[in-house]
Order: sequence, then structure tokens, then C-alpha cells
Amino acid sequence: MTGRGIRYALLVLAVAMTCLCGCSKFKQIRPVSATVESIVPTGLRSVSAVLVVEIDNPAAQLTLSEIEGVIFHSGKVFGRVTLDPFILKARSLETYSLHAVLTLDKGVSLLDLMSLLKSNVIEECTVNLQVKASLKGGASKRMKIEDLPLKELYELVRQ
Repeated sequence: MTGRGIRYALLVLAVAMTCLCGCSKFKQIRPVSATVESIVPTGLRSVSAVLVVEIDNPAAQLTLSEIEGVIFHSGKVFGRVTLDPFILKARSLETYSLHAVLTLDKGVSLLDLMSLLKSNVIEECTVNLQVKASLKGGASKRMKIEDLPLKELYELVRQ
């Protein structure tokens, strides 16, 4: 291998190591706390909410967009939730104010939504989440989390 080939191989190895090390930081992103700032009914089938979420991001800046979720109760669709896009600041512990809209599925009422807050009912609920994460440079990835117990998210908000 020539000197130029060795330098090229070392460069590729360095870039790969940087990517691998950097990617491990993304797995360390975690919500620290969350509260519901406001909930406003926006019709008979939907609710608008503002969530205040503190997030620890030891990784690079990320833009989170196309945030959508489907809530299931006993295996049936209960409703769909969307969040506005936002930017996670690099290497920071920041508080974000996030706007969410929950639209209830046909056959589900606002009273059914209120019954979800009972601890025994919420244990029967799961959420499928989908989000597009983009790096500052433009690379992006769609991520899915399926069958996440709604109780875990609810407990985070109650803290």
C-alpha cells in the first residue's frame, strides 16, 4: 500500500471512529423532567397542550420534526398526537416548551380521555412514536418506538 493509500485508510478509520463515538452520545439523550403547562380543548375531538420538557443532550445539535404518535387502548386506536418540530441544542441541559395536539379517534370522547388518567386504565395503553431526527449538516434518520407503555410517559410528566 502506498503512502497515499495508508493516509486515505487512516482518514476513513478516523472518520468512522468519530461517527461511532459521536453516535453513542445520541443514545444518551434523555428527558429529565416534563410538565403539562396547559391543556385547551379545541373541539369535540381534539385537545391542544403545551408541554415543558427538560432534556439532557450530550450530543450534537438535532432537529426533531415529523413527530407523530398513535395511542392505543386495549389494542384499539384511541387517538393520534403530533408535536411541532424543535431543535435540541448541542451538549446542553435545556428546557423546551413543546406544542402538542391530540386528536381522538372516532368513537372516543373527551370523557374517555379523562378516564385515561385513572391509573388502572392508563396501564392498558401503549404509544407508537415516530420522529425524524436531523443533524445540523443535513443527515437525517426516521426513528420509531413501538408499544411504549403510556404509563411511563405519564409518570415522567407527574414528577
